[in-house]
Amino acid sequence: MEVQSQGIFESLHKRLQFYVFKNIASQIESGDDYRKLQPVYQIALFNDEEQEHHELIREYASLDKKYHDDKGSLYHVYYIFLKEIDRIIEEKGKDNLDDLEELSYLIEKGSKCNRINLTKVGRIMKNKYDKFMEDMNLREEAWVYEKAEFDKKAHYYDGEAKGLVRGRVEGKAEQVVKFSQKKYPNEDTSWLESLTEKQYDEIFDKLLNDENLDEIKHRIDEMKKVVSFFMKI
Repeated sequence: MEVQSQGIFESLHKRLQFYVFKNIASQIESGDDYRKLQPVYQIALFNDEEQEHHELIREYASLDKKYHDDKGSLYHVYYIFLKEIDRIIEEKGKDNLDDLEELSYLIEKGSKCNRINLTKVGRIMKNKYDKFMEDMNLREEAWVYEKAEFDKKAHYYDGEAKGLVRGRVEGKAEQVVKFSQKKYPNEDTSWLESLTEKQYDEIFDKLLNDENLDEIKHRIDEMKKVVSFFMKI
């Protein structure tokens, strides 16, 4: 799932397709039984209108051209254009929304929506939210992810003071170690010491995508060897 607040749809569409295909390809290795592949379902929420057809949902899948059959398709992509809900409400009225439209309305309006305690969907969402707020581990993990995503998008300014750079790297190291300990509580984290900011970013992405831990360690070892080689030149 992804929430996208803005951006050019064509570019986002290609990027999100790439994520889907990457998730499919990472399920097996060459030579494995391809019947083991499981379909990937992607849901992207856009805080925008659907410019072409003005529909709430745009669906993509691999279809048989003759029979329009998506049976056996490995990818199913659903784009939900939240701003379309205003048009739907004008046409149908708030009391005639289906569950998905109701859910879209609640997400799009957020705290401005006065129906969260009035509908079945609203009550489910409130119950989920309350459980999330009561679970410190979930809140902490969400904070770590959000902070890491924010840091990744920040620009790396040239000429920045060494103290600030060191503090930023130490902060990322702490985040990655904490996240790694949550996913692999019995693993030694000494291999995560004294890495670069870029390496911590890469490790976090790989942990988030549930990549094999041994392969992540091997990748970091190889990166260290390359750095060591160039430092000797």
